[in-house]
Amino acid sequence: MRNIAIKPPLVLVGGGINALSVARHLAPQGITVYALHSTPEAVFASRFIHRIYIPMGLDPVEAWFKWMTSAEAEFLHGAVVLPCCDDGIMLIARHRDALENSYRLIEGNDDVLLAMLDKTETYRLAQRAGVPTPKSRPVRTLEDAVEAADWIGYPCALKPRHGHIFRRVFDAKLFVVKDCDELKRFFDLAQQQESEMLLTEIIPGPENLYRSCFTYLDKQFNPLFLLTKRKSRQFPLGFGLGTHHTSDQYPDPEVAEMGLRFMRGVGLTGYGSVEFKRDPRDGQLKLMECNARFVLIHEMLELSGIPASLLVYNRLADLPLPHESNRRSVNILLPLSDLKACIQLHRRGELTAKEWLISMARPQHFLIFRWNDPGPWLALVYHYWIIKVRKLRYALLRCGRKKWIGQVNAKNINKRAS
Repeated sequence: MRNIAIKPPLVLVGGGINALSVARHLAPQGITVYALHSTPEAVFASRFIHRIYIPMGLDPVEAWFKWMTSAEAEFLHGAVVLPCCDDGIMLIARHRDALENSYRLIEGNDDVLLAMLDKTETYRLAQRAGVPTPKSRPVRTLEDAVEAADWIGYPCALKPRHGHIFRRVFDAKLFVVKDCDELKRFFDLAQQQESEMLLTEIIPGPENLYRSCFTYLDKQFNPLFLLTKRKSRQFPLGFGLGTHHTSDQYPDPEVAEMGLRFMRGVGLTGYGSVEFKRDPRDGQLKLMECNARFVLIHEMLELSGIPASLLVYNRLADLPLPHESNRRSVNILLPLSDLKACIQLHRRGELTAKEWLISMARPQHFLIFRWNDPGPWLALVYHYWIIKVRKLRYALLRCGRKKWIGQVNAKNINKRAS
């Protein structure tokens, strides 16, 4: 039985900065916010969040499920559960039947939710819905990979079918493959970790060709809100996280239509963000990915006048839906990463000082720092300098050891000479 409450508690599953934005908007509404996580997250040092740390072992999904169905979690029965990471989506899609009697879960077809975590299935469903995608092919053997690369052409990208599993091992989204030798080396690395991969073409052109559509579709596939945005830069260049984003005051008709066509075509209801890149060769928007959860720049929706966090929460808690405030265009900036991206782009001759100044001319909003909630920012600074000090200490010890070895060798040489 659900514990009926006017404002049930909220459980945010994973996500770091993604979850922080949601907590900061909902906790002031009188909602108790818990963050369920299995990795150290400095950003959860927020006064708006109650942390629940669950050691994950090899699979965070099963660790979270085991805890949520234990007697220890009974105080959360009746809570709204919102995924802020891919493992959170998998938790709900795998275990909805066992969880839905005790928790309020996101709506959606679980097969479709799981398909959004599988790049091969995502592209297959997109093509069936009439949404263009990059040329791609799943590869199970090295022979498959070489044949696919000959068809696609170099350079190409060796992508994991399940990115969230791949990133537990590799600190990268994918491998950029420039020739057959690199393909063999990267494919061997993936096979050692038993990662299922696909080979896909790389859509040419700069980062400012990326477009995204954010929406929430009800069970009749009607959008409860629509927002589109542009990505200016990302780091690492080519295949990284966006470092500078600008929302459109009014939805871009082409991007909105393509995003709705995709979500309706694949049967995805609930919250979704669909990313495209415009191919300069034919002018088409081509699907990059779809996330059926809160993403890194969820804060952009709130700043643009769309109370998305409260809308999703109220819908699942059976409370009246909030209304949009005045729509506006906003910029989101990740300062350090964006600085690195700008330096690299300038060195490559793809960004002038004037272009950078124009992009910075309007007010910029940050994802972590808040005067009324400095904990996450202070925790990140602390961890950043701890890591720097450890690296410096290691470098000094290594340098001192080399110097000592050099002195010992010099003494031995002198002894032999005498």
